[in-house]
Amino acid sequence: MEKSFSRTILGFWLVTCATSWDLSSVGVEEFSLKHVSLYKSRAFLTIEHANASWPENKLGVRPRIISDRDGELNSGCEGLKKVIWTDVDPVGRLWILDRGDEQCNPKLLISSLIFASSKEIRYDFSDSSRELHSIVVDPIQASDGDTRAFVTLENTDYLLFFSLFKQAVGKLQFEKKDFSRITPISLSEVAINQNRLYISDSLTGRLFSLPVKTIRQLTFPEDDVQKMVMKTNVTYLGRLLGRASGLKLDLRDNLFYIIPRDGAIVKWKPGRALKAENHLVIFQREINVSQVILGGPGKTWAVASQIATDETMRHCVRINS
Repeated sequence: MEKSFSRTILGFWLVTCATSWDLSSVGVEEFSLKHVSLYKSRAFLTIEHANASWPENKLGVRPRIISDRDGELNSGCEGLKKVIWTDVDPVGRLWILDRGDEQCNPKLLISSLIFASSKEIRYDFSDSSRELHSIVVDPIQASDGDTRAFVTLENTDYLLFFSLFKQAVGKLQFEKKDFSRITPISLSEVAINQNRLYISDSLTGRLFSLPVKTIRQLTFPEDDVQKMVMKTNVTYLGRLLGRASGLKLDLRDNLFYIIPRDGAIVKWKPGRALKAENHLVIFQREINVSQVILGGPGKTWAVASQIATDETMRHCVRINS
C-alpha cells in the first residue's frame, strides 16, 4: 500500500547525539531524519514520516511533538505544515522554517525555549518563496543589536535576509569584484560563525566568501523593508570536491561539508587553496549522511537520515575530526 508522508518537528531530551532517537512512544515507527538542532540538553528533530495517529496521552514520554502542541497541526494556516529546517540562536530561541502547502504560504516561527510565556513571533513569506531550503541564524548580533538570519532558496542567486527587530525580510544579492556573472547558480548552502561567512552553489560546488563584518553593519530601512535589495561583494574561492551540502564552520574557522554522492564528510582549513590535497576526509560510509553536528573541540558527529548502524539503531555516528 502506498504511504503518504508528512513533516513534523519534535523536541527530544538529549543524552548524547549518538543516543538512539526512539519515537515509537509518540506513534512514529518509521521515519527519515531531515534535520537536527541542538540546545543544551535538548535536540529538535525535523522528520519525514508515514502518517501516524498521535497518542492522546503523552505523559512520561521524552519526545514531544512541537508542531502538534496546540492541536492545530491541520487546522487552517496557523499550524506548521511542512517543516524543512530549524536553528537555535544564542539566547535560546527556536527558529522554525515551514514550507507551507497548497493552501498556506511558507512561514517562519520563532519561540523562546527559556521563557514559556514569551509571545511567539510569526512571519509569513510570499507565495513565491516556496523554494525555501534552509535558515541559519547569525550567532553575532548586528551593529545595531539586531538578530538576523539568512534564509536560502533553491535555484536562486540571492539570499533572503531576516531582521528580528523589523520582523521583515530583505533580499541580499551579490556581485563579484570583477562584476563577472556568477550564474547559473543555486546559493542554497550557508555556513557562518563569528569570523566567516561562506555560501556555496549546490549545482556546481563553487564556494564564495562574504564580508561578514560588512553584512553585520548593513542597516534595514524604516519603511518598505520587503522591497529592500542589499548588494555586497562576494569572493570566489574555488570549487569544493563535489556538489556539497550541510556546510558547517567550527570555532577555528575549519569548514566541514558533506559530499552526498560519496557518503563522505570532508574538512577544509581556511586560507588554503580548494584543492584535494588540502582536504581531509574525516568520514565515509555507505549511508545517507544528511548533516554534520559540531560539539566541543574535536567532537563531531555524522547524522544519517536513516539508521546509520543496524547494531546500535542510531542516527548519529561519532567521528574523529
